Amino acid sequence: MAAFPTVQDLAAAETDQVMALWKGLGYYSRARNLHNAARLIVNEKGGVLPQNAKEWTALPGVGPYTAAAISSICFGEPVPVVDGNVQRVMSRLFDIEHAVDRKAGKQSVDEACQLLLDHTDPGSSNQAWMELGALVCAPKAPLCAECPLVDGCLAHARKTVLQRPVKQPKKPALAVEVIFSIALRNGPGAALQWWVERRPDTGIWSQLEAFPCEMIPQSSEKQAAEKVGLFAEQTDPEERFGPVKHILTHRRMTAYFETVRAPSEKETPGRWVDVDSGDANWPRLIDKVLPELRSWIVKN
Repeated sequence: MAAFPTVQDLAAAETDQVMALWKGLGYYSRARNLHNAARLIVNEKGGVLPQNAKEWTALPGVGPYTAAAISSICFGEPVPVVDGNVQRVMSRLFDIEHAVDRKAGKQSVDEACQLLLDHTDPGSSNQAWMELGALVCAPKAPLCAECPLVDGCLAHARKTVLQRPVKQPKKPALAVEVIFSIALRNGPGAALQWWVERRPDTGIWSQLEAFPCEMIPQSSEKQAAEKVGLFAEQTDPEERFGPVKHILTHRRMTAYFETVRAPSEKETPGRWVDVDSGDANWPRLIDKVLPELRSWIVKN
């Protein structure tokens, strides 16, 4: 926000600058969507921000929750904001038996929100429901005795509070092994350099910079063996740096770094960067082990 105080500033920024400022925050598609939305607003809307939920959802990366929050709180549009907290409050208040992440449950929650929204002050109403869920109707230890709605709460009356909301079982995170290949050379002034490539515009770590890599889904047998330590001692510190554990929303990564003689032959944009002093727009996985990785490179 300091770098881009206005939508015009963000729209005029270079993509690499936006991604660099977002580094380490994850969900990099959000930065790309913010940037693309700013450009659309400036180039096609004359720099005028939308003022209703329908127009907000037409922008890249803006879904129903964000659109409703902005339009109700900033512009007074009477649309409900449904976040996880509100979802939990409504599912308990009306003892909704359907899974709230499926069509029937979502529809029941939306209808409850519409019924209880204060149309005279929708912004405050929405914030009140969110705060009630965040501060009182907590997931595991709800403060029912302090809740102003306890007398009308069906889940409290039926003793199903801790069973609400109902959700579909989450899919387990995919276990992935990542092998980074580090090409080295002596650059100007004999400075040791490594080759970094710009990641594709879509997919994991999109538009950031990293060493060329290969991602290999781990078999269930290898995952089980890794849990009991069978692979813990197989990494030769002179041949390979790692393992480095990193967890994303849908992936559990085990990364290793190897040195190679030359950069990959793929037609991928890249550049040589000084190992000691040069910087790159690294993903968090690499950024968090850079000092150790640099020491390993120099030592070996």
